[in-house]
Parts: sequence; C-alpha cells; structure tokens
Amino acid sequence: MEAEEVKQNIKLGTFVIIGVVLFLTAVIFIGSASNFFSRTFMVSAIFRNIEGLKDGDKVWLSGVQIGTVKSVRIIKEGEVIVSLSLKEKQNEFIRRNATASIGSDGLVGSKIVVIAPGNSAEVIQDADTINARSPAETAELMSIAKEVGENTRSITEDLKVLSARVRGGQGIVGELLNEGALSQEVRQVVHNLKTTGENTAKASAELSALAYELKHGHGLVPALVSDTSYARIFSDVLVDIKRVSTNAKAMSESVKKVATKMNDNDNAVGVLLADTAFAHRLQNTIKNTEMASQKLDENMEALKHNFLLRGYFRKQDKKEKKEKEKEKEKEAAVAVKE
Repeated sequence: MEAEEVKQNIKLGTFVIIGVVLFLTAVIFIGSASNFFSRTFMVSAIFRNIEGLKDGDKVWLSGVQIGTVKSVRIIKEGEVIVSLSLKEKQNEFIRRNATASIGSDGLVGSKIVVIAPGNSAEVIQDADTINARSPAETAELMSIAKEVGENTRSITEDLKVLSARVRGGQGIVGELLNEGALSQEVRQVVHNLKTTGENTAKASAELSALAYELKHGHGLVPALVSDTSYARIFSDVLVDIKRVSTNAKAMSESVKKVATKMNDNDNAVGVLLADTAFAHRLQNTIKNTEMASQKLDENMEALKHNFLLRGYFRKQDKKEKKEKEKEKEKEAAVAVKE
C-alpha cells in the first residue's frame, strides 16, 4: 500500500514539475514577445483611421519585430493616437522623420504597425511623436474600385466603337488597314521616297567621282582647283578682263558721242557724211588746190633759173646748209658729253 502511494506521489510530483516548467516557459516566451522582460521606450503616432489595430499588435521595422502596440486612444473624431512600446536600442535605426503606417501580417493576418526609418540626422527619443500615414478606408477603396470599373466599362465601349469603325474602313487607320485610297497614297509616297533615296545615292556617287576627278584628274578645271598658281593667274586674267570691259565701255561711250556729233549737221564731218553735194564741191576744191600747188612749184622752179632771182635763191641754199651744219655739230657735241 505504501509503495503504491509513493508511486502516485512520484507521478503527481512529476506532473506538477512538468506543468510548472511548461508554465514558466510560456511566460518567458510570451513575455519576450510582449517585451515584458526587456527595457523599452515609448513613441506615439496619430492616425486618421487604424483599420482594427488593437493593443498587443506587433510593430515592425525592415521586416523585424521591434515592439508592440501599447494602447489605442481616440483623441477626437478622425484622430486616433497609437502608443508604441519599442525595444531599447532600436531607436538608433529610427530617425526624427520616420513614418508609421498600418499593414497586415500576411494576407488575412492581424494588423501591424510598419515603421519607415527616415533619413534625418537625429534619432528618435523616448516620448516622441512620429509621422503617420493612415490607410485608405474600405468605403473609399470600394468607391475607387467602382469608379475604376465604370471607367473600364466606358473605355471598353469606346474601344468597341473604335474597333467597329476601323473594321468598316473609317478614318485614317481604317483606310490604312483596309487598303483604302489613303493606303495606296501612302504606298506611293513610300515608293517615291525609295526612288528618291536611290537617286540621291546615285547622285552622291557621281558627285564623289566628280570630286575625285577634280582632285586627281587632268585638264584645265583640275589644274585650277589643285594648282594655286593657275588660280592666281586666272584671277589676274579676270581682273584684266574686267579692266578691258571697263575701257571698252568708256570707248563705246566715246564712239557713241563721236557718232552723235558726226550725225550732227553743225560740224564738217557731219556735213561731209550727210551732204553729198558739199562733199563733191570739197573734192573739186581739193583737186583745184593740187593743180594750183603744182603750177606754183613749176613757177618757183622757173624763178630759180631766172637771172634776176638766181642770186637770191643761191644765198638761201647756202644759209640752209650752214644751219644744217650747225645742228649736226650741236648733236655731235651732245653725243660726246654723254
């Protein structure tokens, strides 16, 4: 009997010890998860809507749990203050301009607070308030979804009408897709562009050949292009041609003036050209003058042989000879000096 009691007591003690160990383990686990056994600091965030967030929900930073929701209090309509209990030394990763938002722990999990660390130079301290980004309300999301659906339906109807018009060959796109007149014109334009491109390539090749011929060929033009001396000579020739042209123009003006004067009856040339009777009389006068001069020469020759005037003419001949000799002497003296 005593042995059985001892066995029962041993079983009972073992059961109690195991229960105590399990209880302590659970307390330690829950306490570590709820920051019961670690030092914490408090921060706050004010939301417009918390979407069912409650005390004890987790606080995450970069996918790591760093605290829990301590309390949720409504300040006034549209403002809910959420107190966050964060683990000690986590503040070195959270800056003054950090932002808290509300998310979900999985697709259908409980709500969580997600903190974006920010990039300010100062870190957050105990009892500070960080920025908050409130989630969109369900009604607002439903309204947005409804509006998106209506817009999608409207776009679908428009696309349906547009597709029908295109299939019917209406509009520019319809004509292009259904081989309309515009499509033929576009094809012709493309063909013309292709032809123009081929002609351009051909002209470019010909210009290249011409440039090579001008640079390396023979003849006047390549010589003028490559030899600068020819170019200078050609330039001088152009200047001379310009000067000759100017002189020819001046000469033409002079000839024009002379012709004008010759056509005028107030001068002798004009009278000779225009009045044939006067010209005939002038010719007779010249003939008479020649005949008188000839008779005068004959009379002078007869006078030279006349005994009365012979001495005079001899003296004149001697005088002329002396003057000629003096001129010869002067020329000889000048030649010697030089």
